[in-house]
Amino acid sequence: MAAPAHAQSTLPTRSDYTRDRHDLMPSTCPQISDTLPPLEPATDDKIRMTADQVDLQQEGLSKLLGSVKLRQGDKEISADQLDYDAAQKRVIINNESLFRSQDVVVDSQRAQFDLDDQTGIFSDNAFTLTARVARGNARELQVNADKTASMQEATYTSCAPGDDSWYLEASKIKLDYDAGLGSASNARLRFLGVPIFYSPWLQFPIDDRRRTGLLYPIVADTKKTGLDIRQPLYINLAENYDLTFTPRYMSKRGTQLDLAGRYLFEQSEGNLGYEYLDKDDVTGEKRDYVSFEHRGLLNQRMSMALHYANVSDPAYFEDLGGNVDLSSISFLDRSARLTYQSPAEYSIQALVQDYQKINSNITSLEEPYRRLPQVLVNAQTRNTYLYTRAGFTGEYSNFARADSVQGQRIDLDPYLRIERDTIAWFSKAQLDFHYTAYELTDTTAGQSNSPDRALPMFSTEYGLRFERMLADGTPQLLEPRLFYLYVPYESQSDLPVFDSGEPDFDFTQLFARNRFSGLDRISDANELTLALTGRQLDPDTGAVKASVAIGQLYRFEAPRVTLPDAAAPDKGATDFIGEFDYNLSQNWGTRLLAQWSPEQNEFSRTGIAVRYRDDHRRLFEAAYRYRRDQLEQTDLVMMTPIYKAISAAGRWRYSVSDAKTLDTYVGLRYDTCCWAIDVAARRYISDSRGTFNTGIYAQLELKGLGQIGSGFPNLRVDDDVY
Repeated sequence: MAAPAHAQSTLPTRSDYTRDRHDLMPSTCPQISDTLPPLEPATDDKIRMTADQVDLQQEGLSKLLGSVKLRQGDKEISADQLDYDAAQKRVIINNESLFRSQDVVVDSQRAQFDLDDQTGIFSDNAFTLTARVARGNARELQVNADKTASMQEATYTSCAPGDDSWYLEASKIKLDYDAGLGSASNARLRFLGVPIFYSPWLQFPIDDRRRTGLLYPIVADTKKTGLDIRQPLYINLAENYDLTFTPRYMSKRGTQLDLAGRYLFEQSEGNLGYEYLDKDDVTGEKRDYVSFEHRGLLNQRMSMALHYANVSDPAYFEDLGGNVDLSSISFLDRSARLTYQSPAEYSIQALVQDYQKINSNITSLEEPYRRLPQVLVNAQTRNTYLYTRAGFTGEYSNFARADSVQGQRIDLDPYLRIERDTIAWFSKAQLDFHYTAYELTDTTAGQSNSPDRALPMFSTEYGLRFERMLADGTPQLLEPRLFYLYVPYESQSDLPVFDSGEPDFDFTQLFARNRFSGLDRISDANELTLALTGRQLDPDTGAVKASVAIGQLYRFEAPRVTLPDAAAPDKGATDFIGEFDYNLSQNWGTRLLAQWSPEQNEFSRTGIAVRYRDDHRRLFEAAYRYRRDQLEQTDLVMMTPIYKAISAAGRWRYSVSDAKTLDTYVGLRYDTCCWAIDVAARRYISDSRGTFNTGIYAQLELKGLGQIGSGFPNLRVDDDVY
């Protein structure tokens, strides 16, 4: 069996099996290192010897005594006494000595070294592998000229000197520095003196190169899968592509096979995966999941992106788990996108897109339309005339969905844009003419098969930039902005709704040229936005230390264009939208969002998040989210040392409006410089129906060797807490 290294390379990181432990590691740990002065680079292979005393013997044998140093090339031997045979260029040492090279440091009781063959034998020794940051002992260690070494009755660990919490012992260990591999015969892994693993032959890495072999198993126990054991086999096919094969045993479901591959070429990259369960012991059905993703350049101007995913049944991820977040993803994407770009002139994009529904609560009429295909064109004049550019955007789309109105849509949008940007102020204005036409099938009674729409659109924006320096040299920036939008009214109730929706009203929507997404609805508008943005910079780094933004939109006329069964906004002022970010210190930060209704004199939406993080493994994050008549939730995350090597981590996500806990996690970690163990329990909503799943997780981490099991997950509160 083999355990490969996971080196930094041209391939993306396989985060499923390797995790960055920087946040959980003790901040100060003794390291295995060569404390002697570094060897100076060798300029030649001459033999140089120094000693307090030299005793010349018969037959060319010399005895060197007192502070003896022998240097040849990148190798050095230090001892109190050694014998040197000049005829055979051989060194014999019968007392304690220290051998050093670029790869290894050996402290032995007896040694022989052939300076011609560059081979040596060291008896009763302690060694340190400088590149791997590992050490051990051996009854006998042999160093060879081909940059290999072999050991008899040896032990191996990456723990610091004086700590043998875990070590690998073997009857024979061989190290190959060129290949970056070590192998052990009759290998036993001991943890706290107890043997926990045995293999008649074991291969392990001694550098950071990626290697084919077994990764460490992942063990968990959940309500839906039962005892869950995964044993990944990593296959390094080439420097730029690899494969991981993972048999997975679930006591309640059966045995699943998982294949995951990655590739990276000069102008493209991608990954593919396949999971297969021949028969689910609970459902009695065959279940599988396939995915493929590709991104690449066909030439300097043309790129292609492919996405494909298919699952045997919508409940697959709910029952078996996976990387799909069911709380935010209801469909699996299947698409092919081809993009051609002529920089600063035009771009053409062709898209074919389909979906597979994985949320059983969504009806067929709520599914998105397929685009078969969609073609987008964007063009703009390269140069300006009197600060003005002419441009054009166009779209052709063919929308398809069963049991619905279907058809083709063409949208043409020629425009003129004038733009000025100076240090103290900026301004821009744009005049468009939107023409949209449809060719429909499966229409309802009385609905036209060929409706169209023609609308002009005008917007203008002005802004000022103010800057001042505080007494301590801190820069402050202030930017008032004014945005005006005018679109005349045209009835659009006879147009279908293929891709239009009404996004959340947030700060960016104050400056949107259409309150709807998509092109099936263009809202009439006669409105003005006033906003103020301020920033305070760190005088040393220039980073934003604090920022605040507040704005309000005023509608001179009430919009009349709506989506089906939706109400139109009222005339007059909208809610105030405000955002505030402040880094109180290097460790503390906070973020606040608020939407306040002056008419109702209350907040319609609020969100606040507070974060603390330091270098002593302490993490605290708290968030509160509120949307009137929709949700009210709290989210609390904590990670902190408790006593010496013991740390605790937890998460509690709670719905105030439903008086129900949504997700709880509690974990304990015992962490030393040499090893760590995690024990955790979690109860969370696992599907769209609100079903709870529970799991117990355990992980043993032998630092420098690998992890066994599943430990602390990523507990950070999402950046978008609102």
